[in-house]
Amino acid sequence: MEIDVLDYLKKDYKYLYNNIRELDETLFTSPHSAIIKGRTFAENLLQEVSKLEGYGSLNMMTQAERLRKLEVEGVLEGEINNLFHSVRIIGNKAAHENIEGELEAALNIHKNIYNIICWFVETYIDYNFESSPYKSSILIEDKALNINKETITDLVKTIVKEQVINENNGQTVANMSMDKKWVSASVSENTFDNEEWNIKCLVQELSKLKESSKEAVEGLGEFTDFKIYMHIERDAQKDLQELIVKANESKRAQLILVCGSVGDGKSHIISYFKHKYTDIMNNFTLHNDATESLEPNKTSMDTLNEVLDDFSDEKIKESNKKFILAINLGTLNNFIDSQYGERFSILRDYVRDKKILDTNIEDNRFDENNLFQFVNFSDYHIFTLKDGKVCSNYIKSLITKVTDPSEFNIFYNSYKKNCIECSNCNRCPIKANYELLTNEIVQESIVDLLVQCVIKNKIIISTRALINFIYELIIPRLYIDVNSPIFKNDISKLNNLDYIKSLMPNMIFNQKELSFIFEALNSLDPLDIRNQKIDDFIIEFNNSIDVLSYFKEYIDFPKGYIDKINNINFEETEDGKIRYELLKLFIRSYYICGKGNAFSLNDDIYQSYMESLYYWNIGDKLRLKGLYDNVKNGILRWNGESDKDQINIFMGKKQIKYKISEDIELKVDTSNLPENEEVELKKFATILSLQYKSEKLEKAYEVNIDFNLYRLLIQVNNGYRPNKKDKNNFINFIEFINKLEETGSQNQKLIFTEKNREYNNKYKLEYDAEFEYYRFVEI
Repeated sequence: MEIDVLDYLKKDYKYLYNNIRELDETLFTSPHSAIIKGRTFAENLLQEVSKLEGYGSLNMMTQAERLRKLEVEGVLEGEINNLFHSVRIIGNKAAHENIEGELEAALNIHKNIYNIICWFVETYIDYNFESSPYKSSILIEDKALNINKETITDLVKTIVKEQVINENNGQTVANMSMDKKWVSASVSENTFDNEEWNIKCLVQELSKLKESSKEAVEGLGEFTDFKIYMHIERDAQKDLQELIVKANESKRAQLILVCGSVGDGKSHIISYFKHKYTDIMNNFTLHNDATESLEPNKTSMDTLNEVLDDFSDEKIKESNKKFILAINLGTLNNFIDSQYGERFSILRDYVRDKKILDTNIEDNRFDENNLFQFVNFSDYHIFTLKDGKVCSNYIKSLITKVTDPSEFNIFYNSYKKNCIECSNCNRCPIKANYELLTNEIVQESIVDLLVQCVIKNKIIISTRALINFIYELIIPRLYIDVNSPIFKNDISKLNNLDYIKSLMPNMIFNQKELSFIFEALNSLDPLDIRNQKIDDFIIEFNNSIDVLSYFKEYIDFPKGYIDKINNINFEETEDGKIRYELLKLFIRSYYICGKGNAFSLNDDIYQSYMESLYYWNIGDKLRLKGLYDNVKNGILRWNGESDKDQINIFMGKKQIKYKISEDIELKVDTSNLPENEEVELKKFATILSLQYKSEKLEKAYEVNIDFNLYRLLIQVNNGYRPNKKDKNNFINFIEFINKLEETGSQNQKLIFTEKNREYNNKYKLEYDAEFEYYRFVEI
């Protein structure tokens, strides 16, 4: 891609810049990956366009729906609209089925995206920008050796083709301006026997974990050997399997809704069932709505209207069809609210009655009296709760699939065969990180960190994103270009500073530009935790002559993990900055695999919240008393410190000398607590829904408390005063407090406190209902 064009994205759209560079790197080495990356890039760019145009809500829609809305609003017109649609259609085909001519399709997408970026820059960044004609030969600069023989053969076939002109509209479908001499030279050179072309390395197997890998893309088709190996049985799978078996036995029509979010494993599990239970699955028609409509003149709603025809109101009673629909919750919501909603009113009422689109946890066992069944993957988390503690056999099992020392593990076999004998074995951060990941303590820490990301940052980690995350944990992409055929030489030349930065404990918290998971992890960086013990240790570490001794005493590293820097000389210019980097490595390492008692990095508020979450979901009233008291106190002190059972209120102009309070009596109402006798929770709410009521009105008010609000309320109890930003972040909580204030004594009595340093005079304004007059007296 033209460098000067991409420079415009570097400053404010760094993640888009990184995406397009990855597309460039995989264009010839993995055309399929390039297509998927191109589709993702176009979706992300259009989301930015939506925000810039004031249509941020469109980011909850599918790409097709977003395109239609922006076309209607006049944001996208003519050619640029066609370019976006072209990328979407090709990307959807590649994501869910094999397509012929992947390289040609990838080149076509690359060209379209180049033109899209030029339009974006000219429209939203630099009105004076003038784009250069697209030249695909730019793409292959310095990448001759990184193309395998089969790809070059396909490339030659593509290049020597004459321009293909679409007879319908005269548009150029393939306009290749490649340098044929360059390609001929690349083919004629006897480079395929060169050792660099047959690099045997753990990296080759790990690349299958990448989100852009063809193995990572789920369709309803072939279930490959790799997917069989990586398959982990989940609770959602057990429930879906039961529904399918019973629906198959039913003599009536059955529509099974497999709902959830993008990448959460719906397609993977259905594909697994097709592979393992062929006879049963052959009785069902399968449809994955993630493909949307591949026909430009049809929307995804039109497609659903057609494929679900047998379950429409007029046909459902006579139907005997068995159907499994994998559908994202957003698309399901759009469908029942669309023009077709009336035609599928029975289905619409079922979705609403079962509250499938809500955050409630509903019973989804097979209902023999109903033609509709459902399983909502969003109800199942990547972790479970047991005795107030977090567990995740799922995440640990996925990591173990990569690290397990088994003859069936392709990753471990590659490590054992290639890493041990490699000339870089004592200085390769990839090998070192792989070995660290085998540590069970490290795995537990990673599980804990990911769950913290879910609870604190409210991110949704799909299976696909999780597997890609494991890849990013091991491969230091910011320091080693594993797509380069000479990356092993780069490893051998890594200096001490870059080696330290390439180690997993640093990468976990210092790669926020790579993905939304790493961005969330960056906010959990233990370097941001400060207490007396940590400060004392930092001083001691910075004044120590032998800093590596601290690693031996307090960190559970694999053998040889930091041997590369054993002979470090802090006086040397090259190593001058390393002490600080080692300090960061130590603190981060202590967080994920520390031993001994150097200092504490625990988040007590988080631990308290997770315990409360568990006891709330099982309805243990006695264990929740502290939670209700903490929240109640936070409510009463939200507007400032007040006397017991009083809350400050604001009337008119903000007062500096006086504060005004009212009596308020809040009673806990536990009538909405769930009832659950399970010891280990697999389906549960991650937000606390608490109720308080006023004795005067006998009416309960409900407030939802997520972790961030809970933390803020604990801080308020400790004397913190919420600022304007805090109040803007929790508008619903402010509305809840306003409702509570209306139940207080403000219509009968107000307390005025004069703010003095030595003595606070208090006055009372109250209404005497019997004699119908107000009186103002000093208390």
